Amino acid sequence: YLYFGLQLSRLSGAQVDNLFDADVGSWIRRISGPEEDFVMRGPHPFAYFIFRPFGRFLNLITNDPGLSAILLNTFTGGLCVFLAWLFIKRHFKNKVYALLIASLLGLSTSHFFFGSVVETYIFSAMSLILFFLLLSAERRSLLPLIFSGTLTFGITVTNFVQNGIGFIVQRPRWKEIFQFFAWTISISIVLSFLHAVIYPSSKLLFLMSTSRVERKFFNGIFRMPAWKLIGRTIFLVRTVFLYSTIAPDVYVLRDEVGSYIPEFRFYKMVPGTFSYSGYGDFGTILVLIWCIMLLVAGGVFLWKLIRDRKMDMMLAFVLCVLFNLILHLYYGQELFLYSPDWAFALIFFVAFGLAPFRENRFFQIGFLLFLIGLAGNQVQLMNTIITVLSTYR
Repeated sequence: YLYFGLQLSRLSGAQVDNLFDADVGSWIRRISGPEEDFVMRGPHPFAYFIFRPFGRFLNLITNDPGLSAILLNTFTGGLCVFLAWLFIKRHFKNKVYALLIASLLGLSTSHFFFGSVVETYIFSAMSLILFFLLLSAERRSLLPLIFSGTLTFGITVTNFVQNGIGFIVQRPRWKEIFQFFAWTISISIVLSFLHAVIYPSSKLLFLMSTSRVERKFFNGIFRMPAWKLIGRTIFLVRTVFLYSTIAPDVYVLRDEVGSYIPEFRFYKMVPGTFSYSGYGDFGTILVLIWCIMLLVAGGVFLWKLIRDRKMDMMLAFVLCVLFNLILHLYYGQELFLYSPDWAFALIFFVAFGLAPFRENRFFQIGFLLFLIGLAGNQVQLMNTIITVLSTYR
């Protein structure tokens, strides 16, 4: 992550919305830049409280805000992988299987890219994985879960819904549910107001002016022409279930979007046509293997649901993915930008579904070969972007 982060985040093209709409430059300023009056949007209620202490500390060592932000971002990407390893090991008591699944998460397009490129999404993924790790612990205390939920809320408020889903599924006791939501939301609201006092440029989530700004990111799907609605729906499904794990070919757009520095996307539109990225021969093989893994996991989930008729962690992951499907049908343009918000749930769902095979050596070897192929595919995406942008330093 650090290797690619140092290249991508320092290229001039990475400082605007060129990399899948990522706000690289503005988040470097927010995390570790000298200014504290840079606008913080409402969906990130107290993000300065979370990021700037680490950014300032790293600035003492690096004396370079850009490098500080890259170091923090790439460290968090690595932390996601470690937390995933702990989570799977705790559930299935198998270090090899935990390593394979953690590697799958770390090599997924979402984590490979946003573990390298400075944005908020790898931090959101970390807070969500941490929450599910704490949720799986055999502890009665709610304090760690309230802390983790507050962290998620402060980074990106909509992701707190996934905390709520996990809590309700895993601990379906009304008193605890009420206590968790009441304490977490109350603390988060207080911190949001305090955040706005200390950083006046911050936008309170609860103000109408903030909601008006956010409306431009919503899509009126009921007012869309049929070709655009169908295309967006297909693009959303492909992004959630395929692109977030296996990188497709990338569109390099320049004249099409009226930009001197190219923009990189997994879709493009011209009037009447919605196009989305595809795969070459090798990528297609990886996709076929991944689809088989998804189908097997889905079959195991349905079998357990019919047999046991009770809620478990797999159901929580399904509901988290479903929440993101509904949300991003309405919200966002380049949907890959938000993929770390659901990639962890999708991969953990597969991990739980494939767990019956975890002790099989042939399965482990096959999984390892898949990961090696996946790594090569993801590196190709990163090298393509770096090669194109290197001429715009």
